[in-house]
Amino acid sequence: MVMPNMYTNTSLSFFHTQRDYSHFPPNMTDLNYVADTNLSPQEQLDTNMAFMYNQMVSGARKTELFMGCTYKAGQDGYCNGPGTIELAPHNALHTWVGSSLNPGREDMGKFYSAARDPIFYAHHGNIDRLWEVWREIHQHQLDIKDPDWLDSFFFFYDENLRLVKIKVRDVLDITKLGYSYEQVDRPWLNKRRMPSVPPKLARQILKNKHNENKSLLSSYHVLSSDFRPHGRALGTSLTVKVNRSKRETEEEEVIVVHGIEVKGEAYVKFDVYVNLINETRINPKFREFAGTFASIPGGGEMMKRKINLKLGVSELLQDLEGDQDDSIWVTLLPMTSSCSNLTIGGVRIEYME
Repeated sequence: MVMPNMYTNTSLSFFHTQRDYSHFPPNMTDLNYVADTNLSPQEQLDTNMAFMYNQMVSGARKTELFMGCTYKAGQDGYCNGPGTIELAPHNALHTWVGSSLNPGREDMGKFYSAARDPIFYAHHGNIDRLWEVWREIHQHQLDIKDPDWLDSFFFFYDENLRLVKIKVRDVLDITKLGYSYEQVDRPWLNKRRMPSVPPKLARQILKNKHNENKSLLSSYHVLSSDFRPHGRALGTSLTVKVNRSKRETEEEEVIVVHGIEVKGEAYVKFDVYVNLINETRINPKFREFAGTFASIPGGGEMMKRKINLKLGVSELLQDLEGDQDDSIWVTLLPMTSSCSNLTIGGVRIEYME
């Protein structure tokens, strides 16, 4: 799991100077990149595997969770709710590849410059491959069937410079498009994680903390999960108590961090944990990890609209033995200093059919 040699060989046209050379082989790829760590190659690999299980399996059991929200034509059709794979590894790897010598980690680290790097196309090809893998995992039962989406169309110039109209439904079957992906092992499929603290003990500790400190709850450990109308900055970690209701069997329980507003021109990333006891012992390898938000800059005005982050947590709550509780504690952990320029409207629970 390293950058392919064809992109690091200076004699090949795939080489690009505006990359972070410290991330070249033998250094391992960091799929949830924030900053360089001291993890050993094996530790980084284990973390990557656990992270991919969350992004591709446990956190992506519904179409919207993986694909993002339904975007339709018209003023009322706009939405900004990215799916698991778009946030990371997609956004995270953009930043990991970009040069640390440039203020925005250009070229890959910013939208406006990313396509200057030849690796951009391989990166997006791999995201397309992961989409195909996700479809296979669910035996195509979660494929989008909405005709508004299937019949959406775009105009392109073909290889003969003729303007052609192509619908989304025309490009969903890669067999008809004449290509396939190499079949490789998927070791992350079996990387369901264990809690960092035994669930019964964790729940008792959280209950005791709450009962003992009801009148002393800090500004970072609060009962309210709604911060509208002005929102709340995420300059430091924030833990909120979020009430639950009973879900139907087939529904996926979803944590919604809503009204996210990103200001400034820096990479922004925060992670989300459930019933976390010790913030110093955090890692996607632990079951308390629910997902991540990662935003790369340079996307124009459209990218500055408020965002909703949705994270599927039904399996997570089962593993933490919290699926029968009336409430859970959700921790938003800023991973970049730029989170001080980010505000959230609140945190709630939804149930997705």
